[in-house]
Amino acid sequence: MPKDGTDPADAYGASSVANALRTLVYLREREPARLTEVSDYLGVARSTAHRLLSTLRGHGFVEQEPGTRRYRLGPVLLGLARRTVDERTLVRVARPHLERLRDESGETANLLVLDGPDVHFVDGVDGTQPLRVAPRTGDRLPAYGTAGGKALLARLPPDAVRLRYASGLARLTPATLPGLADLEAELARARERGFTLNIDESVADVHAVGAAVYDAYGAGVGALTISAPSTRMGAARAVALAPLVQRAADAVTRDLA
Repeated sequence: MPKDGTDPADAYGASSVANALRTLVYLREREPARLTEVSDYLGVARSTAHRLLSTLRGHGFVEQEPGTRRYRLGPVLLGLARRTVDERTLVRVARPHLERLRDESGETANLLVLDGPDVHFVDGVDGTQPLRVAPRTGDRLPAYGTAGGKALLARLPPDAVRLRYASGLARLTPATLPGLADLEAELARARERGFTLNIDESVADVHAVGAAVYDAYGAGVGALTISAPSTRMGAARAVALAPLVQRAADAVTRDLA
């Protein structure tokens, strides 16, 4: 058997899976822990332990303490250990905020949740304008083509986003983001400014702005959006409406706590 503790006959990677699970149990009992401590505990080379921890970190199962080289359990694993916000509760809590958002903006407001590579529109209210975008309740779209979907993807570790779109991004319109590198850049901008835009990316001549809703643990559980025809909501107006969406999303987050 190699010095790193792996078995060359282990075609299905069971040894690696076992070491990953042992690492998570070890961190639960000893966190934070250094690379050398994990390596010694597993009985593998430091390079092997480093690859293992890097993979777990890329998927959000572990994270490094800021400013140190010590590792601790990450947000994805912690999220699996707690009760998540169920969709019915999210819709009930968000509904009055959707209606207020519609009244303040005059535009259609939607509530979306992430479902694998897609978003599911779970609620929405009609705008007050004669010419408006209809709510999309019940529809599913690739998350990267929607403002709300991008707001939720921005909360995920980069590797988790790449896994969702391992085959690349299908073009929904000529304005859809062309590739993963473009999506990653867009998500980085979203993390900086706290909102996302959809400018003709899922439906031509429809623009939207979105912001994420969080649970008590800081995990993204949904997103609110305002959508309107491009003739009335250009990119500049979408940015101007972003604070309304952010305030509404923050209000839902508070009510879920």
